[in-house]
Amino acid sequence: MTAKPGIRAVHYDDFCQGNHHQRRGNRSMSSLLRSIIGCLWAAAFYPSAAVAQEPAKEVLIGYVAPLDDPDAASGAQAAQMAIEETNAAPVRIGNINVSFKLLEQNDKADTRAAERIAHYLAKTEAVAVVGHWTSTTSIVAAPIYTEAGIAQLAPIAWSSLYTQVAGKSHFQGVGSDDLAMYYAVDYLSSSLFLKRVMVIDDSALLGVSMANSFEKYAKKAGMETLRRSVSTQTSDFNSPLLIAKQFRSELILFTGRGAQSAVLAGSMKRLGVSSRLLLTGPVVSPEFLTKINYSDEDLYAIVPGPPKDGNAKIQNFRKRYVARFNREPAPFAMFAYDCTLTLISAIKKADSLDRRRIIASLYEVNYSGLSGVMSFNRDGTLKNPSYTLYQTEKSRWTVRKTIKAPV
Repeated sequence: MTAKPGIRAVHYDDFCQGNHHQRRGNRSMSSLLRSIIGCLWAAAFYPSAAVAQEPAKEVLIGYVAPLDDPDAASGAQAAQMAIEETNAAPVRIGNINVSFKLLEQNDKADTRAAERIAHYLAKTEAVAVVGHWTSTTSIVAAPIYTEAGIAQLAPIAWSSLYTQVAGKSHFQGVGSDDLAMYYAVDYLSSSLFLKRVMVIDDSALLGVSMANSFEKYAKKAGMETLRRSVSTQTSDFNSPLLIAKQFRSELILFTGRGAQSAVLAGSMKRLGVSSRLLLTGPVVSPEFLTKINYSDEDLYAIVPGPPKDGNAKIQNFRKRYVARFNREPAPFAMFAYDCTLTLISAIKKADSLDRRRIIASLYEVNYSGLSGVMSFNRDGTLKNPSYTLYQTEKSRWTVRKTIKAPV
């Protein structure tokens, strides 16, 4: 700033640090008073200098997932990108400057590790948690977060059992599996005229829950069903697939994760099983089809959210993600991004870092995310969720139906 003629330019630091000429010896009381008055004068006339020196309070948001899993790790990167984009502009909560920091924890999709981490986060200064990644770990952690009064927003825990856990602090970032299976059966039964279907679950909580829902709706639609279960760790699908062949199943539903889904699809080709295959894991990517060398048009998948290339927001997110991490985002990464920004939106709306006020704010928030508007019912379920049904066509995934649940 240029001083006016006859007026010396005064800097805030000159006053507050006492860097002005004084006589040698102890500072006199009058000198000290002049210094204090000078500080107050500088703060009044140069408020930006005072604000600029105010340190930002670090606000922790937990992120819990099996970070060894590529899909969950991609979600962590997307959440980190949301944090960085938020911190790029000044944020004030409760009249103080804040900056957000992601506190990552690896629960390895293990329930005991999930419980241990939930207890740890409850004792930290974390104001909310994005996680956990699987339905099983999200469910076991929910009572711990409820007792601690800390908000838990699970990005892809779409088991309907999750929001049935007692308490009001856990929220679902995607629509429920029960609704997804209802829509899948409704579409496939009318378009493929199915009569016999085989359901194979992976024995995990979400897999069993999905299989139960699909079987329920398939029977209501007049289909004959056959049910089998496998281990979450198995790579041997010979027995259930040979049974499916004898049963002359027209469609097989498998509710396992991406890696097992790839093994199952390959095993079907090897054994000559001609059934169509419906998957529910994070499989809608070119990499998945390349991995299994799949070019037929009998592979289906139903996943939460809108089409992955469905709007400009998602495309822009993908470009920013690739520029930041030099890789494509995993199919479910955008949900971690949305959930992180939804929590931040709730914190801003509450204008508070108090955990319980943040929980209350989440019931009022309406955040427009990549996957749609993030807004919650009183039971923590997502309002008006969407789902997308894909089918393979010419070695790529093609959208067959986009479903928007009614409000």
